Amino acid sequence: MKSVICVLILCCGQLSLHAQAPTEAEALAGVKAMVQRLFSQDLSAEDLMTLGKEANKSGVPRQQIIEAKLVWGLRHQDTPFLVKVLPEIEIMATNFDPTLAAALPNVDAVKSFISYIKALKAGEVKDEDGFKQNILEAIWLNPQQAPVFIQSMEKYRLQAKMAALVVDLKTPLTNSVGEATTLKDQLGNKKALLLDFWASWCGPCMQLMPRLKLKGEALASHGIVVAAMNKDDENAEATAERIRQEQNATIPWLIEPPERPYTKQLEIATIPRMILLSPEGKVLFNGHPEDPALWVALKKIDATIEAP
Repeated sequence: MKSVICVLILCCGQLSLHAQAPTEAEALAGVKAMVQRLFSQDLSAEDLMTLGKEANKSGVPRQQIIEAKLVWGLRHQDTPFLVKVLPEIEIMATNFDPTLAAALPNVDAVKSFISYIKALKAGEVKDEDGFKQNILEAIWLNPQQAPVFIQSMEKYRLQAKMAALVVDLKTPLTNSVGEATTLKDQLGNKKALLLDFWASWCGPCMQLMPRLKLKGEALASHGIVVAAMNKDDENAEATAERIRQEQNATIPWLIEPPERPYTKQLEIATIPRMILLSPEGKVLFNGHPEDPALWVALKKIDATIEAP
């Protein structure tokens, strides 16, 4: 009787295992779901690397894992991350299989981003010739992505100009209630001044107001002054004060003079725009408020700063 029971248990166990084994369709669905997770926008770099290891064990093609890393780095404009995964991307270029592609259409697209990353790397060390050579190669290999590459060219050229610029912090201006002040007054003895240039007619500016307030709250304890700089052409003070009250903002609410001295000097062609200034008036950042490079610049002032 005992031997019969043992046989029954073994048989039941085998039946249970067979019943639980995934079908080919289920396995493919699992791989597909894993790939979708790899390309998720809300992953951190650490989460992506961990998920990449899981995906490799789950049977996701190595090429697709590397593509996900490339896309993540490009999406977050994270140059150090892209440089870190560059060797993997170069290996992918030598073995690229279009039938397995998850994000890139062909091998030239892969090579174009290799050149793009090399351009970004050159830009980090102020190698202008290296930047030019690689960014032009990227455009040649992948004209469809030319707007992205050209944007980086413009950003690089602007950074080069800003590196040689010193802003006059004593230029007279007013706040939203008409009080006279200067950027130097606002900065006081703090470590840096972060200016947000905005206007009431700028939709993206208004959408980012909650984020501006969060920056002001998060950075105050790190010695960073956050201030808004209004660029409305008509009734600037009244308009700015109305919106300050609507937003219940407590950070300095400034008005740029009609002559637009900062707009001209800082080459502010589009808004919203954020400018990070040192106590000496040096430009530490000039770009979009949501550019990850802003937090890189802030961390150079205080390594403990984290995005809110």
